[in-house]
Amino acid sequence: MEAYMKLMALSENHDYLKSLVGHWNAKSTMWAFPGTPPSVSQNSSEGSLIMGGRFLMMKYSGTMMGQPFEGLQIAGYDNLQKKYVIFWINNTSTAFYLTTGTLDTSGKVMTETGDWPDLMTGETVKVRSVTRILSPDEFVYETFMTGADGKEFKTMESHGVRKK
Repeated sequence: MEAYMKLMALSENHDYLKSLVGHWNAKSTMWAFPGTPPSVSQNSSEGSLIMGGRFLMMKYSGTMMGQPFEGLQIAGYDNLQKKYVIFWINNTSTAFYLTTGTLDTSGKVMTETGDWPDLMTGETVKVRSVTRILSPDEFVYETFMTGADGKEFKTMESHGVRKK
């Protein structure tokens, strides 16, 4: 029972999740392939803590490459794995996207890594995402994927500003 209680306990690692609670406007820039012109859109998101503060749920809406876009992210700190676990789904595919991450020593930069489904090839692709908390009212989220040539390229950047 003692071990169970430790694994369900909130810790300072869960404090990071609180920084993304609220309503956000975001300018999102996406690149389909290296060297191609980006697609830019305005989106919004709403972050809320769920399950007693153990998880952050982010709901996204807007457009992506000119099409309506909805996304849902659940992020939490897993006391057993001693890392953040991030789950993502959206209306552009039927795939589940999972990454795990760690915070830097400042507590303001999370780096996630994982293998995501590659909808173009039917294989998986290595992914790295970085979230930087710039201030209590601003963050930047970037995603990088590894191409067939083994080189990493930036596929997305979202600059979020808290709605006032």
